[in-house]
Amino acid sequence: MTTYVDTSTLLKLIVAETGTDAAYAVWGNAKSLVAVSLIEVEAAAALAAAHRQGRLTMEALHLAEHSLDDLVEQLDIIEVDAELTERARKLAPDHALRGYDAVHLAAATMVGADVFTSADSALCDAAAREGMLVANPLD
Repeated sequence: MTTYVDTSTLLKLIVAETGTDAAYAVWGNAKSLVAVSLIEVEAAAALAAAHRQGRLTMEALHLAEHSLDDLVEQLDIIEVDAELTERARKLAPDHALRGYDAVHLAAATMVGADVFTSADSALCDAAAREGMLVANPLD
């Protein structure tokens, strides 16, 4: 079973917060884990923002960045290309999604993901409408 992982779920594996246990369960039960390459950019930006806001010390930020690298190595990465961009462009208005969310959904549909995991309810709803099972770590 292929599980598509979005950034909000990945971050729960790096920084302990509500939904972390559920995110680990989804990760551990997946046979194949897939994500778009932009997940690294989104996650690094979120971790840096947490540091700027005082939620992560410099030491915790460095540990989180190493965890990010380790987790990304376990993912099958989908690169952004013209086909993915066009698919995301069509999905964004169909599901009222923001840009990166549309890219995540497009990548999941391109690889035929069975499960879509995200802590974003609107994105989960869109994935369900596209025929995927949804695993929201906040549910």
